[in-house]
Amino acid sequence: MFRKDRRIVNKQRKPEAFYQKLAYLFYAVADADGKVEKKELVKLHEEVLAIWKAIDDSVDEFNTDLSFEIEAVFDWLEENQFSYKDALTEFKDYALEHRSLFDAEIRSKIMHTCRELAGVYRSISLQEENILHDIDRFLEIL
Repeated sequence: MFRKDRRIVNKQRKPEAFYQKLAYLFYAVADADGKVEKKELVKLHEEVLAIWKAIDDSVDEFNTDLSFEIEAVFDWLEENQFSYKDALTEFKDYALEHRSLFDAEIRSKIMHTCRELAGVYRSISLQEENILHDIDRFLEIL
């Protein structure tokens, strides 16, 4: 008798707030230089599809992938001209309260997306470089 090997991936379901707070972080990176450019929005969408949608397959009450909450909240932050410093603080406060959601793999994916957003243009601005260092240090101690 032939048995097909099925690997069960142990995915920890993330709450909606997790994706919302990621949006705050990614917005902080994109807005660190004082403006969010169209290329950054395109890159965020690519990252959501390539990385964050694959984290888990949870959906909200409207049957929408929770990962798309990142883009919805990001858009809201931009429309309301939210301060990138306040956005970063929102993310850090959440992460400190919910450390168990931020394992090494998630922290690595977070830094990847942050670097991708900051690197949309050929050079990373000083403000973006500073925020990337701050995020990296924070995630290391998380």
